[in-house]
Amino acid sequence: MDNAREKLTRRSFLQTTAGAAAGAAMVGSALGSAAGEAPVAAEEVKEKGPLDDDRPFKLGIIGCGSQAVFNLMPSALRIKGIEFTAVCDIIPRRAEQAQKLAGGKAKVFDDYKDLLKNADMDAVMIVTPLHLHRPMVEEALANKRHVFCEKTMAYSIEDCKAMLKASIAAGRKLQIGHHLRYHPLYEFAKRHYIDAGLLGKVNNIHCQWNRNGTWKKRPEPGDEKVDFKKWGYEQLDHVVNWRLYKKYSGGLMTELASHQLDVVNWFLDAVPEAVVGVGKIDNKDGRTIFDNVHLIYEYPDEVQVTYESITTNSFNPFGLQAYEMFQGIKGTLVMAHLSNYVGLFFLEPGAAEKDWMPLAHKTKFPNENVPFKQHREAIVLNGTPSPGSRTEKVAGIDIVDVVDIKAARMREGFTTYQIELMEFRTAVLDGNRPTCDGIVGLRSAIPALLGNEAMESEKKVKVTEDMYSLT
Repeated sequence: MDNAREKLTRRSFLQTTAGAAAGAAMVGSALGSAAGEAPVAAEEVKEKGPLDDDRPFKLGIIGCGSQAVFNLMPSALRIKGIEFTAVCDIIPRRAEQAQKLAGGKAKVFDDYKDLLKNADMDAVMIVTPLHLHRPMVEEALANKRHVFCEKTMAYSIEDCKAMLKASIAAGRKLQIGHHLRYHPLYEFAKRHYIDAGLLGKVNNIHCQWNRNGTWKKRPEPGDEKVDFKKWGYEQLDHVVNWRLYKKYSGGLMTELASHQLDVVNWFLDAVPEAVVGVGKIDNKDGRTIFDNVHLIYEYPDEVQVTYESITTNSFNPFGLQAYEMFQGIKGTLVMAHLSNYVGLFFLEPGAAEKDWMPLAHKTKFPNENVPFKQHREAIVLNGTPSPGSRTEKVAGIDIVDVVDIKAARMREGFTTYQIELMEFRTAVLDGNRPTCDGIVGLRSAIPALLGNEAMESEKKVKVTEDMYSLT
């Protein structure tokens, strides 16, 4: 084994681990070769994929809050060919901010129905409070508009189904904004760690998204002029802080947990069978949603998934706020999309080390209380060699060198929001099925919505097949 390791080159390392990374089954054509074959060099790839698409694409957007103006619109506007021609919000300052962000050319609406009927656009983005997703999506589809709808898909399972059926009937695209589905390293981790069996049998998964803050916003001057009752809000605070009230929101479960539960569904290729949980309210300010949640999901093959999200402490041993930890009998995979390394792999003591593992870039977790050395260091999925290093340490494995066009573009500064919107343009203009369509949106909404039901009822809630049926 020692001699084999000494002779293992960077090229054979890439070949023996997985060959070329599978190309973008989700966004773009495959660029990699089959396992065991030599990877295709980036300069050898001549054909352009969806990430190179620069065709004109006009968007309207309904809902110009923080998610729209800080994440989605800036990401979309960095994509060549995309422009916003219409913006809509019931708070004038938000609509004006969005118009300015769009270069001052977008037409401003205060009624979404007017935008859907009259705007010059190829598709519409709906980035509004959760309770409005269904009526707005249905109205958009009735006006023959293609729709990108922010996650979570809808306020209830029935709303999700109604939206999905409406998109089928209208013959228009419906894409849901679970942007982690478009993260190159997440796709890479699923293919080359989970699916390749590096973890062995996975029995336990833990997801966490903790913050330290009230999650509450203050109205700004002029907001008091909004006719909030016209739009079904009881008071101005409900407009500004809709996430804190059950009437409009699913709270932490639909704002944060839905992202991570979508990842679990995706990585396991499964949906949960049951959920039990407890929730409470730590910030006593009139909010009606839980801001401290703990749940256990039962998945097929005896996999248990624990979930926690709190608003009074942000400690995270793996970086910033959020992570998903997959524990198998051979190793542990930690995905943390807000951290620099994104993914970590810890080998279990006694598990056989793959020939390529000594070559992989690693990070240390020094702790004298951890008895096993395997738990004190981890392979870094997003690692790169140190500048000037004479060793050939690579990310485990280096997805840019392997090569996947999505991964390469991520390294060039493309965000997951950009990649999902690039795919949305391709889906609309070419008639392709989006990676995260209404079916995926429904499957990912169900565990989040049932999590709230389990906590509120203080009972175990089972997932039944009819929840996925459109009949």
